[in-house]
Amino acid sequence: MDVTPSSGKAARSRIKKTLAEPLARSARKARARKPAAEAPATATSVDTRTPPPDELRGMIATEAYFIAAQRNFAPGGELDDWLEAERRVLARL
Repeated sequence: MDVTPSSGKAARSRIKKTLAEPLARSARKARARKPAAEAPATATSVDTRTPPPDELRGMIATEAYFIAAQRNFAPGGELDDWLEAERRVLARL
């Protein structure tokens, strides 16, 4: 890189101009955009009634335990217990 005292001021001026041009254009575009707050307030994708997955899994596990206790913890019905517990918990929500 060749830097001479006479070209320093002119080079800085060119660099400032070159850098300022895209910034000014993007600022104009940003002002022209509509604010994002205009989206409808009813368009929420989160269901506030459904608990987080870990909490839901815990609720189902607890229900499955009580179902298994009703059948005296006989082996072989674990999957049926879980599915029934899932059905009951989701029906309550």
